Amino acid sequence: MNPNRANNKAMTPMTSFGIKAGLSRLALVFLLALPLAATAADQQTFATPEAAVDALQAALKANDEAALTAIFGDRHKEMIGSGDAAQNAAERAKAAEALATFRVLDSRGEDRRVLLMGANAWPMPIPLVKTGNAWRFATEQGVDELLNRRIGGNERSAIHVLRAYVDAQRKYATADRDGDGVLQYAQKLASTPGKHDGLYWPADAAKGEEESPFGPLIAATAAYLKGHQKGDPYRGYHFRILTRQGKGAPGGAYNYVINGRMIAGFAMVAYPHDYGTGGVMSFIVSHNGKVYERNLGPNTDKLVAKMKAFDPAGWKEVAP
Repeated sequence: MNPNRANNKAMTPMTSFGIKAGLSRLALVFLLALPLAATAADQQTFATPEAAVDALQAALKANDEAALTAIFGDRHKEMIGSGDAAQNAAERAKAAEALATFRVLDSRGEDRRVLLMGANAWPMPIPLVKTGNAWRFATEQGVDELLNRRIGGNERSAIHVLRAYVDAQRKYATADRDGDGVLQYAQKLASTPGKHDGLYWPADAAKGEEESPFGPLIAATAAYLKGHQKGDPYRGYHFRILTRQGKGAPGGAYNYVINGRMIAGFAMVAYPHDYGTGGVMSFIVSHNGKVYERNLGPNTDKLVAKMKAFDPAGWKEVAP
């Protein structure tokens, strides 16, 4: 797939990326604060269910991990959060905002309450239960559902990024970005300061500067990316550009880079930062636009570190 060939058509503008805030987003928020299990013995209790919700709202607003650990139990505090500090902060802020918008305790019996929150009155899977004279969040009753929702949300996000990457590379290759007379794909995500050698560069629209191919994705996730550091996962996933393909790919094995320029194609792999808690499946995509998935198991990071080429043999195609 050479961007210099005559059949290079006008490319579809890069799809803006963002997971819509809604019921599933609220579900993901709370797992960022939860251990896998908790009992009344290792967590904070409250005189009333209202006091428990007040404490939760305050802890989320302050992004106070210690307070959240106390509220939901510290038996497995190493499982708190997704390993992505930026995601944790952004999602906790969303949850605090939802609680500020609407919150009510729905009675499900004398000793049980379900917290309804946000504009859609989303029912929190973790109920409040009364033991003796004290109330607590019954973490153990809802953590599995929240874990599954968080993993699912992160995996959907990774797929969106890969599809946005395809659009961005196609857009990048419609112009000569470095003045060498060759249309090519980007070999890096972020450009060198002052250059357009990556898929993203800062642009001032007021000055008529061209938006980078990854500009819409960055703009859509600006709040999340605030405070993000190099090497941090993006919504629980890491992404790496692949510069060649293997024999199991359409057309067989070959290098995308010719004479230092990536003109023969492009590919990328996405894999979870914390296997089993932030994501399970790994994903790959190439210039043909098809996304594939595979469960690489607990040694995902080691296996991906050895991955040098896009090769979908043994991987399952993800439905469009």
